[in-house]
This record gives sequence, C-alpha cells and structure tokens, in this order.
Amino acid sequence: MLLLLGVVLIAVLRRDDVSDWMVDDTRFDAEIRRAAGQYDLDPALVRAVVFQESRFDPFARGSKGEVGLMQVLPRGAVADWARVKRRKGPGTAELTDPVLNLEIGCWFLARAIRRWSGYRHGVELALAQYNAGASRAERWKPPERNGSVIDRITIGSTRRYVSRIMTRYRKYLEEESGR
Repeated sequence: MLLLLGVVLIAVLRRDDVSDWMVDDTRFDAEIRRAAGQYDLDPALVRAVVFQESRFDPFARGSKGEVGLMQVLPRGAVADWARVKRRKGPGTAELTDPVLNLEIGCWFLARAIRRWSGYRHGVELALAQYNAGASRAERWKPPERNGSVIDRITIGSTRRYVSRIMTRYRKYLEEESGR
C-alpha cells in the first residue's frame, strides 16, 4: 500500500514528464521534413519546437491567440508571412492545418535563424525571438558573437522555453546519429 501511494505521489509530482512520455513525437514527420527542407532548417530542431509549442496537437491554442503545431500568432508571424508572400492571411481554422502551420512557423523561425546566423548561439537567439519577439532577443544578444545567450534571457519562461527546446533538439540529434 505504501509503495502504491509512493508511485501515485511521484506520478502527480512528475505529471508533465509522464504526459510528455506519452506524446507521439514522430507524428507529422513527413510534413515537418518537407517544411523544414523548404526553409533549410534542421527537421530535428523543428520537431523540438513543435514538441515544446503544442505537443504535436494541431488544434492547440495558446493564451495569447497562438494556433496549431508551431503556435503561430495570426497578428504576428501569420500576418508577416502573408505580407511577404503577397497572400491573403489564413483564418484561425486554417492555421490548424499541419502543412500550412508548419509552412508559416518554419518560415518565421528560418527568418530568425538567418538574422542571428553570425552568433555562436544563434539558434538560441532565434528561439528567444520566436518566443518573445525580436526586440527582446536584440537585448539578450551577447556583446561578443560567441558568448552565452541563455543566461542573458531575463524572462524566466523564455529562458526555460529555449533551454527545453535545445535539450530536446540535442536528444533528437543523438537519436538520429544512433540510427
């Protein structure tokens, strides 16, 4: 009985880890590879972003209006994408389509990665920009191009966001190299 109580207590305390373990993170692999390839992104990085953003739920909604797999903002990334592509911005329901959502999210992430490509930790800066905006990422860039980024991020949720994605990204890269 005591052992069962201990297992239940651990499960409650670690429920996020347990629910993460149950996520099928191979879902949408073909779509991720296609969208990542279109923008010269590492599919393992995109997969890590999708895991963090939506746990592979195409119908996920964020508290600030983010939608879909990559939690794109209709008035942010989506509007920028539509303007640059000279297209009508898709509606919220359309953003639950994994192909379209990944297209927009990868376009937005690739733009951030290009912006920070001269930095040793440019991917971290790009992720910070994806999560908290370009002006904040600009404040967090290290004075020297090879300096650390994560410790400079002043918003705790963004610091955790970037750290978690980078940890999962490295895990996915290790899995790929072990195949």
